[in-house]
Amino acid sequence: MRPWRTDRQGSVAVFTALGITVMLGAAAIGVDVGSLMVARRRAQGAVDIAATLAATLPAQADPVARRSLADNGYGADAVISVQAGTYRGDSQVPVGTRFVPGSAPASAVRVTLQTATPTFFAPALGLGRTVSIGVQGLAASAQFAAFTIGSGLVSLDAGLANAILTALLGKPVILTVMDYNALATTRVDAYRVLDALAPQLNLQIGNYNDVAAASATVGQIAAALQVAANGTVDAGAAASALAGLVQALRGGGTPVRVGSVLDLGDAAALSPGPGAEGPSTPLMDTLTHAVALSNGQKQVSVDLGPAIPGLLRTQITLGIGERQQKSGYVQPGTPNATVRTAQTRILIEATLSLPLGLGAVTLPIYAQAAHSRATLRSVTCPWSGTGKRQVVLDAQPGLGELAIADIPRSLIDPNARSPDLSQPAVLLKVAPALTVTGNARITLASPYMQSVTFGDDDITRHTVRTVSSSGLTRGLVANLLQSPLTVNGVGIQAPGLVTATLGTALSGAAPILDTVLDNTLRMVGIRLGTADLSIDGVRCDQAVLVQ
Repeated sequence: MRPWRTDRQGSVAVFTALGITVMLGAAAIGVDVGSLMVARRRAQGAVDIAATLAATLPAQADPVARRSLADNGYGADAVISVQAGTYRGDSQVPVGTRFVPGSAPASAVRVTLQTATPTFFAPALGLGRTVSIGVQGLAASAQFAAFTIGSGLVSLDAGLANAILTALLGKPVILTVMDYNALATTRVDAYRVLDALAPQLNLQIGNYNDVAAASATVGQIAAALQVAANGTVDAGAAASALAGLVQALRGGGTPVRVGSVLDLGDAAALSPGPGAEGPSTPLMDTLTHAVALSNGQKQVSVDLGPAIPGLLRTQITLGIGERQQKSGYVQPGTPNATVRTAQTRILIEATLSLPLGLGAVTLPIYAQAAHSRATLRSVTCPWSGTGKRQVVLDAQPGLGELAIADIPRSLIDPNARSPDLSQPAVLLKVAPALTVTGNARITLASPYMQSVTFGDDDITRHTVRTVSSSGLTRGLVANLLQSPLTVNGVGIQAPGLVTATLGTALSGAAPILDTVLDNTLRMVGIRLGTADLSIDGVRCDQAVLVQ
């Protein structure tokens, strides 16, 4: 035995046999693992395709996903789960909670597949003949709409508009009626404005989120609007008006965050980059929005003097609260899908002369408008089966109040306490023994949301649709002036000489005051008891994989 124990001949063959056995086992396992990886990759690709197709038509997600998986070889032997829901691509939301199954309106689909793949050599090693595979795909539809809720801006009184812009900017603004008409009727691509802003802010554009996060002055924004207008067909008059405004501002003004003027909305999650098509934005709305934000929430006062025909003097005190009027590209069901107008308070103090030597009467007209709001309910794209686009908004005009009352100018600030509208205002004081006061109030409110549908032609033409909370057949001021006057604190039933003369004068001035009120409100993008809606653009991109 001793020689045998010390004999080393043949040891290589033994170890070679043992090594080959181990190597063959490892190779067998490698073949099965490789087969498993290929099968998993194939299943994941099939699930991703199914989720992408289903997310394009969330209402038919289950049959679309199952048909796609069947076409790729996953039929009765596979366990398939299809869930439709909403997806929030907000970076502030944890990844695991961005998809909410079962919530409406559905904008995303999650497809889960459980299947098995056979093994080749595993049974020889005492392992199973099949291995289970579980994969999941989540796709979100990239269907966006951009909309505006505002005043349906039309032709403005140039003198009043110039005075308001001058007061808000602190710099003289002189534009003509033709200038305002051109600004009101011209639209530009919002992303082209961001393209023009980037060089002014010394930014290298990676995506438009970088520009939206920066700050710019009103002068810089106006200059960018001018560049964007120059690239638009038949926008020469608007570009010329903006050139004059840019010259007056000379790049100045209080900086504002660009994204508060040109909001990217939910499309920010896609990190849109240079060359992407943006929503169509009206020049005048964008400009006044930037001006109001630059002013902050400061109260402004405009003394028009005798500039308004028919009035001896007109003083306007204006307070604008936090405002948001444009959605940017948003999806139904997201927080960004609801847009509000500004909360605004206005006091118009008009003085007019009375016949018969009775002197002059001062009429304080107070108006306040709460937020009007609109919410994107649904976006329908051409591949949905209709062949056309459609957008549905739910809108509600905000509470509007109009009053004749004694209101201190300090309470015009929207952040101040609500003024007492029950205090009579002194309209006329002929002598110490004769004082005429007036107090009236109109409240305009809509108790419910109103659905507004925009068809393909409405979207293309940027048609403005209006929802209203009031059925008034005449001007607001005319309705307000129907309330009786008070002489020396005593209500009167039959008109006397003074009250009859005063009533006639006020009735004649009502249309003028209605125009002043309407133009002032339109300059800040609102109307009392009314909300004007328009679609700025629709994106019907194919669904994309998320997470």
